[in-house]
Amino acid sequence: MTKILSCGVAVLALGVAVLAQDAPLASISKVVKEERAAVTTPMVASAVPSAGSQLPKFFEDDARRGETFGVYWSAVGQGLAPGATVMFEYVLEEAPEIRAQHIQYDFKTAGARKAVFTIPEKDFREGGKVKAWRVRILRGRLLAERTSPNWKDAAERK
Repeated sequence: MTKILSCGVAVLALGVAVLAQDAPLASISKVVKEERAAVTTPMVASAVPSAGSQLPKFFEDDARRGETFGVYWSAVGQGLAPGATVMFEYVLEEAPEIRAQHIQYDFKTAGARKAVFTIPEKDFREGGKVKAWRVRILRGRLLAERTSPNWKDAAERK
Protein backbone atom coordinates (compact mmCIF):
# COMPACT_ATOMS: atom_id res chain seq x y z
CA MET A 1 0.00 0.00 0.00
CA THR A 2 2.86 2.39 0.82
CA LYS A 3 4.47 1.64 -2.57
CA ILE A 4 1.22 2.45 -4.41
CA LEU A 5 0.83 5.68 -2.45
CA SER A 6 4.46 6.67 -3.18
CA CYS A 7 3.99 5.95 -6.89
CA GLY A 8 0.78 7.96 -6.91
CA VAL A 9 2.48 10.93 -5.29
CA ALA A 10 5.37 10.71 -7.78
CA VAL A 11 2.98 10.62 -10.76
CA LEU A 12 1.03 13.57 -9.34
CA ALA A 13 4.25 15.57 -8.81
CA LEU A 14 5.35 14.79 -12.37
CA GLY A 15 1.97 15.89 -13.71
CA VAL A 16 2.13 19.17 -11.79
CA ALA A 17 5.67 19.78 -13.10
CA VAL A 18 4.53 19.20 -16.71
CA LEU A 19 1.54 21.52 -16.26
CA ALA A 20 3.76 24.18 -14.70
CA GLN A 21 6.09 23.94 -17.69
CA ASP A 22 3.21 24.61 -20.10
CA ALA A 23 1.73 27.45 -18.04
CA PRO A 24 2.31 30.85 -19.66
CA LEU A 25 5.04 32.94 -18.06
CA ALA A 26 3.87 36.16 -19.67
CA SER A 27 0.78 37.57 -21.30
CA ILE A 28 -0.03 40.54 -23.53
CA SER A 29 -3.29 42.16 -22.52
CA LYS A 30 -3.48 44.82 -25.24
CA VAL A 31 -1.61 46.87 -27.80
CA VAL A 32 -2.86 50.43 -28.16
CA LYS A 33 -2.01 53.14 -30.66
CA GLU A 34 -1.37 56.13 -28.42
CA GLU A 35 -2.96 59.50 -29.05
CA ARG A 36 -0.88 62.28 -30.59
CA ALA A 37 -0.46 63.98 -27.21
CA ALA A 38 1.35 60.87 -26.00
CA VAL A 39 3.74 61.01 -28.95
CA THR A 40 5.26 64.32 -27.93
CA THR A 41 7.95 63.33 -25.49
CA PRO A 42 9.78 66.03 -23.58
CA MET A 43 13.42 66.26 -24.49
CA VAL A 44 16.03 67.17 -21.91
CA ALA A 45 17.55 70.54 -22.67
CA SER A 46 21.03 69.18 -21.96
CA ALA A 47 20.61 66.69 -24.83
CA VAL A 48 20.54 69.59 -27.30
CA PRO A 49 23.46 72.02 -27.15
CA SER A 50 22.41 75.56 -26.22
CA ALA A 51 18.75 74.61 -26.29
CA GLY A 52 17.57 76.81 -23.44
CA SER A 53 14.29 76.12 -21.68
CA GLN A 54 12.16 75.94 -24.83
CA LEU A 55 12.97 73.60 -27.68
CA PRO A 56 13.02 74.80 -31.29
CA LYS A 57 9.80 74.26 -33.23
CA PHE A 58 11.28 71.57 -35.53
CA PHE A 59 11.83 69.25 -32.54
CA GLU A 60 8.15 69.52 -31.65
CA ASP A 61 7.09 68.91 -35.28
CA ASP A 62 9.28 65.80 -35.59
CA ALA A 63 7.85 64.35 -32.39
CA ARG A 64 4.28 64.76 -33.70
CA ARG A 65 4.88 63.02 -37.04
CA GLY A 66 5.52 59.50 -35.80
CA GLU A 67 3.20 56.93 -34.30
CA THR A 68 3.46 55.50 -30.80
CA PHE A 69 2.18 52.13 -29.59
CA GLY A 70 1.76 51.08 -25.97
CA VAL A 71 2.11 47.37 -25.24
CA TYR A 72 0.46 46.35 -21.98
CA TRP A 73 1.85 43.04 -20.75
CA SER A 74 2.49 41.17 -17.54
CA ALA A 75 4.94 38.67 -16.16
CA VAL A 76 2.94 35.92 -14.49
CA GLY A 77 3.64 34.43 -11.06
CA GLN A 78 7.14 35.04 -9.74
CA GLY A 79 8.00 37.11 -12.82
CA LEU A 80 10.74 36.76 -15.39
CA ALA A 81 14.47 36.70 -14.77
CA PRO A 82 16.61 39.46 -16.33
CA GLY A 83 16.84 39.25 -20.11
CA ALA A 84 13.15 39.31 -21.04
CA THR A 85 12.55 41.11 -24.34
CA VAL A 86 9.45 42.73 -25.79
CA MET A 87 9.71 42.76 -29.61
CA PHE A 88 7.49 45.07 -31.68
CA GLU A 89 7.48 44.19 -35.39
CA TYR A 90 5.57 46.30 -37.89
CA VAL A 91 4.83 46.84 -41.57
CA LEU A 92 4.22 50.33 -42.96
CA GLU A 93 1.62 51.25 -45.59
CA GLU A 94 4.19 52.10 -48.28
CA ALA A 95 7.11 49.88 -47.20
CA PRO A 96 6.48 46.13 -47.37
CA GLU A 97 9.48 44.93 -45.33
CA ILE A 98 9.08 43.98 -41.69
CA ARG A 99 10.76 46.42 -39.32
CA ALA A 100 11.36 45.79 -35.64
CA GLN A 101 12.12 47.47 -32.34
CA HIS A 102 12.72 45.83 -29.01
CA ILE A 103 13.08 46.59 -25.33
CA GLN A 104 15.20 44.26 -23.23
CA TYR A 105 14.69 44.25 -19.48
CA ASP A 106 18.03 43.77 -17.73
CA PHE A 107 16.28 43.30 -14.40
CA LYS A 108 13.66 40.91 -13.04
CA THR A 109 10.19 41.81 -14.27
CA ALA A 110 7.07 40.97 -12.31
CA GLY A 111 3.47 42.09 -12.58
CA ALA A 112 1.95 44.51 -15.07
CA ARG A 113 4.18 46.49 -17.44
CA LYS A 114 3.85 48.90 -20.34
CA ALA A 115 6.39 49.01 -23.16
CA VAL A 116 6.21 52.06 -25.45
CA PHE A 117 7.39 51.93 -29.06
CA THR A 118 7.60 55.03 -31.25
CA ILE A 119 7.99 54.63 -34.99
CA PRO A 120 10.98 56.75 -36.02
CA GLU A 121 10.00 59.93 -37.86
CA LYS A 122 12.18 58.89 -40.82
CA ASP A 123 10.35 55.54 -41.18
CA PHE A 124 6.99 57.29 -40.84
CA ARG A 125 7.93 59.87 -43.51
CA GLU A 126 9.23 57.23 -45.98
CA GLY A 127 6.70 54.45 -45.39
CA GLY A 128 3.54 56.00 -43.96
CA LYS A 129 1.50 54.72 -41.05
CA VAL A 130 1.77 51.29 -39.46
CA LYS A 131 -0.66 48.97 -41.23
CA ALA A 132 0.10 45.75 -39.30
CA TRP A 133 2.05 44.74 -36.20
CA ARG A 134 3.12 41.79 -34.09
CA VAL A 135 4.29 41.85 -30.45
CA ARG A 136 6.31 39.04 -28.93
CA ILE A 137 7.65 38.50 -25.44
CA LEU A 138 10.81 36.41 -25.45
CA ARG A 139 13.24 35.01 -22.94
CA GLY A 140 15.21 32.26 -24.60
CA ARG A 141 11.94 31.18 -26.22
CA LEU A 142 8.60 32.65 -27.22
CA LEU A 143 6.54 33.36 -24.09
CA ALA A 144 3.62 35.34 -25.56
CA GLU A 145 2.51 36.76 -28.89
CA ARG A 146 -0.22 39.07 -30.12
CA THR A 147 -0.82 40.33 -33.66
CA SER A 148 -3.02 42.84 -35.41
CA PRO A 149 -5.84 41.16 -37.36
CA ASN A 150 -4.11 41.82 -40.70
CA TRP A 151 -0.56 40.79 -39.66
CA LYS A 152 -0.45 37.55 -41.61
CA ASP A 153 -1.50 39.18 -44.89
CA ALA A 154 0.88 42.13 -44.49
CA ALA A 155 3.85 39.94 -43.48
CA GLU A 156 3.35 37.57 -46.43
CA ARG A 157 3.50 40.44 -48.95
CA LYS A 158 7.02 41.45 -47.99
